[in-house]
Amino acid sequence: MREVPQRLAVGEARWPEDRALVERLFRDYVAWSGDASSPKALEREASRLPGRYARPHGCVLIAHAGPDPVGVAAYRRRRTGVCELTRLYVRPAFRGLHIAEELVAGLTETAAEAGYRAMVLEVGESMTIARDLYARSGFVPDRRGAPSRPGLVVLRRALGRTGGPG
Repeated sequence: MREVPQRLAVGEARWPEDRALVERLFRDYVAWSGDASSPKALEREASRLPGRYARPHGCVLIAHAGPDPVGVAAYRRRRTGVCELTRLYVRPAFRGLHIAEELVAGLTETAAEAGYRAMVLEVGESMTIARDLYARSGFVPDRRGAPSRPGLVVLRRALGRTGGPG
């Protein structure tokens, strides 16, 4: 198994400096995932960055291997006390190096510090690698959550509450 790059750094996006980079990584995610969202929806989200991902209710983390941006993940407020993990993406050449795990760990920690009690996400039923990653990260099926479209599963993880706007 390959190891996490020694020069891996995961940090929060800076606005407006990282706006173009985040937009590019989000576009890479959408292209990779085959997300059925309309191109207009992606354009709207990109034009509003950081939008719903701005503090105090959201966050975008970027992973760098040396100077190269290699991954991204974000959360945004879904409702009081609950945020949604979204846009988890690692560039193909860097997969299998535990970068996604680092991004998920960083997001769950950051969301807990922001006061969120739970984090939810939707994942494709057939995405076994992603579902295994989320299970290892403490996410379990959420029978209360209805997926936004067929073929998706809602997962949930409780977070420690430390106070804040969540």
